[in-house]
This record gives sequence, structure tokens and C-alpha cells, in this order.
Amino acid sequence: MGSEYGVHISGGDVNGPIAMGPHASATVNNAGASSAGRSTVDDLLDRLDALIREHEVAIADAASASRDAADVRGEAARPEPDRLRILDALKRLSIRAAEVTAILDVVAKIREFFSK
Repeated sequence: MGSEYGVHISGGDVNGPIAMGPHASATVNNAGASSAGRSTVDDLLDRLDALIREHEVAIADAASASRDAADVRGEAARPEPDRLRILDALKRLSIRAAEVTAILDVVAKIREFFSK
């Protein structure tokens, strides 16, 4: 066997580590949300709860909207939050509160944080 190594990738994208050759290794370290990011999300969720209470009459199903917000808060508090679950709850919340721009703005900021 020769000592020539190579990687040929065609079509699509590669997302992740690639290592080749003798004794090669590739490491990925994923850090959780920073404490600064955590406090930002908590502040946004507090604002979201307040806006839902403030605009309760304008929301199609305010009780379900509150439950969606609680789902987001609960999942976000987990050590490794399920981003898809959070994004699904935010989507439902956006539909329920479609008439309230302030809520949609906060939902968009939360969605941006979890879409990274």
C-alpha cells in the first residue's frame, strides 16, 4: 500500500470533520448555549409571556399560545434542547398570534437563536 492519501467528494456539501492518513483524528466539540445566550433567551421568553397576556383578546387561541410558549421555555431549559421541537412550537405560536406584530417579532428573535 502506498503512502498517498486523498479525499474525493463530489456533489452536495460536507458538514463535519474529515481525517485521513495514519493516526489521523478529527474532533468536534459542541458547547451548549452560553450563559449570555441563556439569559437572552430567558429575557425573550419573559417578554413573550407578557405580550401574550397583554394581547390575549387578539390571539386566536390564547390558552394554546401560552402552552406553546411554556413548551419552548421548558425545552430551552434542558441541557440539550431539541431545536426542532422548539421551532415547531414557535411556528404554532406564530400562526396563533399572527395578528400581533410584537409577538411575531419576539418569536422571530427566539427562532433565530435556535436556528443557529
